[in-house]
Amino acid sequence: MKKTIGMGGFTLAEVLITLGIIGVVAAMTMPTLINSTQGAQYKTAFKKSLSVLSQAVVMNIALNDYDLSQVVAGNNEIEANDGGTPDDTSDDIAAAAAGGPQSLYDLFSNRLNVVRTANGKDFTTTAGQSDAYTIISLGSQNDQTDKTTFRTNHCKTGCANNYPSLEGTAPLAKFGANATMLFMNDGITFIFDNTQTTCQEADTGIGVSDSYCFGYIDVNGQKAPNRIVQCDGGTITGTAGGDDATCTVTNPTDIYPIALYNQSVVPASAAARAVLYNK
Repeated sequence: MKKTIGMGGFTLAEVLITLGIIGVVAAMTMPTLINSTQGAQYKTAFKKSLSVLSQAVVMNIALNDYDLSQVVAGNNEIEANDGGTPDDTSDDIAAAAAGGPQSLYDLFSNRLNVVRTANGKDFTTTAGQSDAYTIISLGSQNDQTDKTTFRTNHCKTGCANNYPSLEGTAPLAKFGANATMLFMNDGITFIFDNTQTTCQEADTGIGVSDSYCFGYIDVNGQKAPNRIVQCDGGTITGTAGGDDATCTVTNPTDIYPIALYNQSVVPASAAARAVLYNK
């Protein structure tokens, strides 16, 4: 007698159950994977930005013979240079000399591939406005600007606190009128107060005060998420206000506070340092 061997296979119910399990696993893991990928991109862009700004300073020394310690105060009225409508007659007058001789604006706009310039008055915070540059998350105070921390640990005396002002509350906060913005061709935006002067770390032996200058790097410009990087949990622990504070950043975001002095451009918050040094 012939023996009939049946063909094995899966029932429709088994296939559907398997697909359902795969779907659930994918739904649980995809957001983490996407955040991890974006975080790696932001981290790489931040490191690149620091390098590009530092190279601009070095190039300026070679070509114009001055570094950050020798910059002078300019102004922040630059609307006429980016095609926008000046706010008043004084802007028209000021716009032609927006940088001022040897200002931060002049130094960086001459050495970077800048495709557009603007300041805080060029953007609104009205929801739905196409020109809005809203800041979705400000982070904690230390992670937002770290001014007190940076002064405590790096400034010998008299360190300036000239970050561009942040106005309003998240998720419709914005950079204030004193924010000068350089939009670069690779999508990175450098944001700073152009009235800052003498960005230096002084030699303790010559009796000159430190005078660090400050700004922000937005590694993907006006695009979301526009979150200022902060430590996990939103706060830092350990030694209060110290560089030894325990800070980890699992998912880096796109806006980083920086400090400028002499020939250096460095991260200026515990969170920004954690991202740079993979902490």
